[in-house]
Parts: sequence; structure tokens; C-alpha cells
Amino acid sequence: MSSGSGQGAPPPGGVVRSSALSFVASAQATATADSIPGNSQEMDREQMGQADRLAVPAGLTALCEACSRLYPDQPNPLQVTTRLKYWLGGHDPLDYISMYWNPGKPEEHILPHWHYVSFGLSDLHGDGRVHPTPDASRTAPSGYGFELTMRLSAEEGLTQPPLWPAALLQALARYVFTTGNKLCAGDHITWHRALDGGATRSRLRHLLVCSDPQLHATHTPHGTVAFLQIVGCTGRELKAAQRGSGFEVLKLISEDPNCGGAWLVTRMSRRGSCRRVRPVVAAAAPAPLAGVSAQLRWTPWTPPSTDEQPASLSPLPPSVEQQIKETLQRGLSTMGERTGPEGHMSTDSFEMSSMERALPHIPELMEGSWRGESNVEYLEGAHIILNAEGASLLPLAIDGRVSHGSHFTWRGCGAAVTVLPPTVAGAAASSSRPYAATAAWLQVVIPKDLAQDMSKQVSSFSRLADSDSEPDSDEETPGSDPPSLPITLAWPKHKLKISVVHDNEFL
Repeated sequence: MSSGSGQGAPPPGGVVRSSALSFVASAQATATADSIPGNSQEMDREQMGQADRLAVPAGLTALCEACSRLYPDQPNPLQVTTRLKYWLGGHDPLDYISMYWNPGKPEEHILPHWHYVSFGLSDLHGDGRVHPTPDASRTAPSGYGFELTMRLSAEEGLTQPPLWPAALLQALARYVFTTGNKLCAGDHITWHRALDGGATRSRLRHLLVCSDPQLHATHTPHGTVAFLQIVGCTGRELKAAQRGSGFEVLKLISEDPNCGGAWLVTRMSRRGSCRRVRPVVAAAAPAPLAGVSAQLRWTPWTPPSTDEQPASLSPLPPSVEQQIKETLQRGLSTMGERTGPEGHMSTDSFEMSSMERALPHIPELMEGSWRGESNVEYLEGAHIILNAEGASLLPLAIDGRVSHGSHFTWRGCGAAVTVLPPTVAGAAASSSRPYAATAAWLQVVIPKDLAQDMSKQVSSFSRLADSDSEPDSDEETPGSDPPSLPITLAWPKHKLKISVVHDNEFL
């Protein structure tokens, strides 16, 4: 994007001093009716083309005005721009990422920081070039219904905002555009690598999602837009969110004076987790996490003597994919704060091919293609293959979900696996027919005796996804190695086998 003040093309790297905000101001001043000779009657084609170029999309204008209300003294923030726009075949969906200086509130332990704000997940244009033509209702979501923000503390000596948060927001946006799945406050995102690409030795290697504490939902001509803030977290904090509630972990982080304060400023220099966050190791209550995405596939059971490397299954039919997405959206629209037993959602590592939401309600899910129709196939047994990330949640799935009468789902690579106890109503699988499949979607009933045995055998799997050297407890010493891959566990009596393999096995 060129400068709105006539400074010419942006310098290398796509960072400009003149932002969309100043561009809006100049365009609005230029493209008024009074500025058009003869009220367009005397305008020739060249003048019309120039006015079109100066016309600022209404959705962008509304978002810029929201930012201006928060930062009235920064009409011209630093901004990362996308030179080749997404609708022209570009790689990055976000048109702009603005970077504002926020002094924080040191007296409340809110650090001075840079505030990054994205423009592009919502509908900036309203003409169908990126998002479907918007709903006429003012309360309908604009585009995906949200923009992303991030607050990064200004460490000592830092006078310019780093660009890596902008790359992080673009990666998140690419996931949303690629999969069509939306992020929500309370979500967690496993990242398993330094957020800043290794520039520091930070332990913040994962992400939580919250509502931006200062930028509130705003109405645009194309619908409503919420601002979701990305918050860096440690491995211990991630595990606490998986076992408990992402909202509760965010609250604990906000109350710790060493963690960035109530505005959840990401402080890359912090060396440990929030002091009050402790991973829940006991399964005294059902885990709220109902499912994640992972690299996986499965095949029907074959006897051990002839069991060979499983082949990939055909992708889920579009009708089944659509049914899952519609079910997920129904669940999201009815769960409110999502703090109940079926309410917590998750996404997975961006190194994986798919990130989907947890499946909220098995009975709802079973309607249509699952329940009592000819495309449900009952199998003798199954062999499930997971990557380390997916398998690391097997202890939670068995101890925190199945053993408490709830289900758990892995989904990705065109396949899905749901494990559930015999007591879940409405499922296609049952105690008498424990393996039910439609296309590449498998449902497995885990009886009590099998759950107890699986709990013992997969207890060490929780370390498979460890990438944080911080121990899970103050008494534990770091450095315990996770199990070596590949791993295969078998329960011949139940005709069930689970293998854990490296990610490259799914390429």
C-alpha cells in the first residue's frame, strides 16, 4: 500500500509510516461530493479512476475509526501491509496490521507495550472479492466476524515494534481462511516452537485466545466485528487450559504481576508460568476439552500376523464434512461462555494439516448420516494411527472424558475418530457393535475394563508433545524423556490397536 501522504512506495518489508488511518482521512477529504467537479457530470474517466482509487472500503473505515477512538494521538501508526492482496492471488489474507504504542498502566502491572491489530479477517470491502456478500442484517458477523490483536511488552531498549507478531497473525489468518474455522475467546493453540522464531529463549511457545480488553466489538456497514487477542503462554499453562478452562488460565495470568497485567500483555522475557497455574493431574472431574485436531488415520482391524502398515483412507465426503461444520457452529452458538462440561474448544499446531474444533454433542452429531442409515458400517475392530500431538491427549481422553461418561474426538487428514463410553446416548456404536464408521469417520465404544487398561498403558503419552523445559510441578525435575516413536499398543481381546508415529508418516 502506498502512503496516504504522498511519500511513495513502502520501503522493503512492507512497513510504512503512513497507515490505513491516515489514508482514510486523506481519502475522505478528497473523495467527497463537493470535491468532484460538476458533481460527477464533468468528471472524465481519468478523474473517476483516481476517485475510485481514493475510495476507502467502508469496513476498513469503521475498524480504523474504532482504533482511532482508542489511540486518538496516533493517526499514523507503523503498519505492515500486504503488497499483493489476497483477492489478487497473494499469500497473506490480512491487508494490514497496524502497530500502536500503548503506555500501559505500570501502577497496575500493565507493561508498556506494542498493540498489533489486524485488518482482513472481517469483510473490509463488502463486494464479494474476499468474503461472501454480507448479510443485510447489521448484527450479522462481518466476514469471519473478528479481527486479531496481540500485545507485546516493550522490553528494555526496544524502540520499534518487532515484525514477528505480524507474521504470527498472518499465519493464524491463513489457517482461518484455509479451513473456514473460527477462533473464539477461551481457545488454546498448540504451537510447539518459539513464537518469535527463536530470537529469544522464551518459554512462551503456545497461545491462548481472549477478547481484547480495550477494543470492543464494533458495527460496520458489513456486519459486526469482535477483536480477539492472542496471548503467549507456557507449556504448563497450555496443559492447565487443556485439562481445565482456558478462561480460568487467562484469569490467573492476568492476576499475576509478573505476567503482563490485566490486559494480558505477552512478555517474552518471563521465564516461568503464572505462579498460580498448576496442571491438574487427577481425573476427579470430567475434562472440559471435548476434542482436538491431529494427524491421524485408521483402518479396520486385521489379525496381528497379517497386520501391515495402514493405508490412508479416502477423505470424508463433502456432505459429512458439511454436517460436522454445521454441528460445530450450532454448538458454538449455544454454548455462551463455554465453561460447562462440553464447552471448551481447542486448536492444534499449525504444522499440522488441519485445525478443527471439538465436536460438542454426539447425539446431535449422530442425526442424518450417522443414525440408522445405510452408510454406517460396523467393523470387527480398528487400528488407529496418531501423531505425537494427538496421542499426547490420550490420557486426557480416557481418564478425563471416557471414564466420566463423555466423548473425545480427534479430527484431521480427512478422517475423524471419536471414543466414547457405552453410556453416551444416540451414538451409532454400542456395546454390542463398538466400531461404527461412515466414510473415514470412526466411532469407538470403550468399555470400562478396556478404559482401565488403556489408562495404565497410555499414562506416559502426555509427555509426547512436551516442548517446554519447565517441569509440570515444583517437585518434578526437568529432563524426563518422552516415549520413543514409533509406538504400538494392542488390545487383542477388544480388537483395538493404537500406533503413534512421526508427523512425516502422514506426508
